[in-house]
Amino acid sequence: MERFSRLILLTDETAQLSTCRHAIAAGIDVEQCSLSHFSQLRHVKGVLAGYQFSHETSVKKGFSTKLLSISRKVPLFVFQAERQLIEPSRAIFAGLRGVIYHDEQPDMVKRALQTMMAGQLYYGRKVMSDTLDSLFLLREQSNRRIAPTTLLTDQEQRISMLIAEGARNKEIADQLQISANTVKVHVSAIFKKTNSRNRTELVRWLQEPQN
Repeated sequence: MERFSRLILLTDETAQLSTCRHAIAAGIDVEQCSLSHFSQLRHVKGVLAGYQFSHETSVKKGFSTKLLSISRKVPLFVFQAERQLIEPSRAIFAGLRGVIYHDEQPDMVKRALQTMMAGQLYYGRKVMSDTLDSLFLLREQSNRRIAPTTLLTDQEQRISMLIAEGARNKEIADQLQISANTVKVHVSAIFKKTNSRNRTELVRWLQEPQN
């Protein structure tokens, strides 16, 4: 991805955030902006946005509908996050550019902001390696066990892969941009076609060679 020219930090706080001060110190063109004001912006080309963490941001180590909707509008990362409430691999799968934790030192925050403004992702090497390994495994499982069969439709295959990653119905709905009720209908059809009584049995079915 190309470099970003402007950083917008999304928060409902009126006082200047420490992350904003770190961005200024790093020579970054930054603006602190409320969520309501940001929703009215028309031109976000060249913009990288940061979303201030709150307990509403994280849903069982997944992400809220509001956060995911913003990430579809503009490249997004999360800052001032609590480590125990955000799982980095889930952030990557959600399409976030990075996660800056609340206990990171100022120099690391500046480096993170500079890295992401340069168009790169900001995650630890081990996180990236583990995530890529997971993607390779999922692709291998998909190619070997699901793709050759016509048992599941394309959408059912996508939903099955997300279930295998541990996503719940609401998270699946957010990622695929469909209603939670539609996901529920697909999941019921998947269970029926694979003779699975629950998600655990479905994952086991996905892991077994299919005739």
